[in-house]
Amino acid sequence: MKALGVAIALLSSAVLAKPIFETYTEQKTDGWPGVSKMQAEMIVSLDADLKSQADEEMADKDIKAGDYQQLFVSRKLPLSTSHKAFLFVRPKLEPYLSTFYGAHTFFHWIVDERNNIIHAGNSDAFRVLGSSSNGMKDIEEAQCRGGKCYLTRLSFKAGKYQEASCSTQDIDSGKITKGCK
Repeated sequence: MKALGVAIALLSSAVLAKPIFETYTEQKTDGWPGVSKMQAEMIVSLDADLKSQADEEMADKDIKAGDYQQLFVSRKLPLSTSHKAFLFVRPKLEPYLSTFYGAHTFFHWIVDERNNIIHAGNSDAFRVLGSSSNGMKDIEEAQCRGGKCYLTRLSFKAGKYQEASCSTQDIDSGKITKGCK
């Protein structure tokens, strides 16, 4: 029942924000394009603990060591007002590695055309909004727990995404208030 409440809250928020792109933890990734070997290795190598956990889980599941490419999918992301290319990268649901998921969250990354990671997150939902700052669309990440979803809006400043505001949404009522407590 909690999952249904979270889904309702996230969907009602999405309707209010009119996202250009949206994905969430349990969204099926069948049919999403893969990532390059270099992109997959870059993502895993960002965090030594994450890489170690992924390597251990891959060994436990008899997945070929170092074959990170098979773990991720991507989507082209409409982020730039100048139409530069960006990819949204997230873990596949199959093969599922808990290393890249939380109780109800998933890791995700935004990669630019030079394969630089301009944002890394871990949330219940991710959205590209219609508003923009400094030539880049704003994004929103949702973290849901304890009957509330915390909706963090991020704007592009100084070459990276930074928190611009946060709102709290009650999962049962859908009511949104400014600030995150």
